[in-house]
Amino acid sequence: MKTVQWCIGGASLASAMLLAACGGGDDSSGGNVGQTPSALTLSGTAATGPAIGGAAVEAKCATGSGSGTTQANGDYSLSISGGQWPCLARVTAAGSSVLHTAVFGSGNNATANITPVTQLVLANATGSEPAAYYAAFGNAGTPAPTSTELATAQTAVLATLKSAGIDLSAIGDVISGALRADTAGAAGDAYAQALDTLAATLTSSDTTLATLTSTLANNSVAVIGGAVPASEADSLPADKLLATPSSNCAALRSGNYRVVSPLPGGGAASQSSLITVDAATLTITFANGSSASWTANGACRFLGAGGLGDVLVSPAGVLAIRNTSNAGATYRLVVGFPEQSHTLAELAGTWNVVGMEPNAARSGYTGIAATAALDAAGSFGAVTWCQNDTTWSVTGADCSAVTSPVPSLRVNSSGGFDEVDPSATPVNGRTFVYRAGSGELMMVNVGDDGSFQFRTKQRVNPLPIVGSVGRRADFYIDSTFVSPTAVASAINTVISVDTAAGSWVRNLTDANGNGGNLQTLFVNKPRNGYNFRPQTMAVREWTSLGLRGMGASATLFPGPKWFDFTVAQP
Repeated sequence: MKTVQWCIGGASLASAMLLAACGGGDDSSGGNVGQTPSALTLSGTAATGPAIGGAAVEAKCATGSGSGTTQANGDYSLSISGGQWPCLARVTAAGSSVLHTAVFGSGNNATANITPVTQLVLANATGSEPAAYYAAFGNAGTPAPTSTELATAQTAVLATLKSAGIDLSAIGDVISGALRADTAGAAGDAYAQALDTLAATLTSSDTTLATLTSTLANNSVAVIGGAVPASEADSLPADKLLATPSSNCAALRSGNYRVVSPLPGGGAASQSSLITVDAATLTITFANGSSASWTANGACRFLGAGGLGDVLVSPAGVLAIRNTSNAGATYRLVVGFPEQSHTLAELAGTWNVVGMEPNAARSGYTGIAATAALDAAGSFGAVTWCQNDTTWSVTGADCSAVTSPVPSLRVNSSGGFDEVDPSATPVNGRTFVYRAGSGELMMVNVGDDGSFQFRTKQRVNPLPIVGSVGRRADFYIDSTFVSPTAVASAINTVISVDTAAGSWVRNLTDANGNGGNLQTLFVNKPRNGYNFRPQTMAVREWTSLGLRGMGASATLFPGPKWFDFTVAQP
């Protein structure tokens, strides 16, 4: 068995937070242990920048509740008889979104501002939509978030906002800090002005507060530390939601992107780089300072520099590029995604893999699949490797446990992670990680020998919903990493499902809905997390790994010996 290539990376919103969103607490959580119910006063300011005046405000506490109305300047004060901290509060105004907050008090008085930022903090602290969390608060199993969770969430939210030019670092605690809202004829303080900037940024980025709230809930430390993210939808991360979008693709946002370009024998260092995308002008700036332009060519589709090649963008912001460096003589696959910083501990779990590796004779490349467990220190174990140089089969006798030492991962200060080989060569690959708005993770590895792998956390795939329709574009490369065909676009419609067999039937047409080909596919075959299409007279066999939350998948076609990278399209 060959030495398997493995590398890793990971990110944490706040790795110091160890408590689940709705579970447990610590001695400093500010809960109601030992409290005696008493008359509490909860006060603060409700504002979106401008004051939310004349609006209903309500509070639920560990015990007790209260209600009232905000003043013209957004200030409010509630009396809660027989109350115990902590409390949740919300403000509701005609024509305005309902906003929420949470507070741990000391003594009989506490301040709790209610703003779009406190809405985001509560969502990130609890991993829940604030309205649903408020409604369930007080029921069995739905305690308030701990003070540790709120503090951790506030740090994460403020970092996200700061990346978009909305700096609240001087405010202190956004829940209890001073806030003077904008009123008629009078601008508010720095907090209010930051809220004004947030509102303007949401508008310019074509993003809603509700979408940003849901994304931060999905990326709560409590959620991403659990078994399954709250959402598997293909979506952008929170910071990208606040970046400038392209006019023909909301999923393409300005900023830095990591691009990976597999090249046989190219060396890991030459197979990845950073580019900067100006989504408004479609200008691409490369690491060496040179630039190029893309041209819009349909929704979330572009022509590459000089009108050569194709660029497609998935709903999660993953780029699939059919690139040429020799004026169209040959085309190769390049994959990109927004650059992020991650920690190893965040990536612990079991991962599925599809990629291409050197064959035994080192004369070419073969499609492979694998499954491995990764611990919080970056060490892989329990590796099962599937490779057949002749048939490209990745099941049954073509799979075996890896007993030889395998590489581990360590942080690379220039981005991503190094693959640290246990043999004499210390580093033989790089791995980069992307977390989408759903909270799902993707790893992309490139090796010094030109090999590459796409990885996703192992899950049990559900059957699709009858009637669901998906558009996609396929980028094929052969065993020399050359793209043998133009991008192929298609539409899939789910016709029926067979729960007992774990299969479904889809109708596959071209991008215009013409033609039609009924195909039977199987979930969790040959293993959990993979899908399989058997060979028939009409279609080729494939084994596919959906990169969950990314709007992309990696697929092996054993017949023509092709690798296929697929991205979802509008």
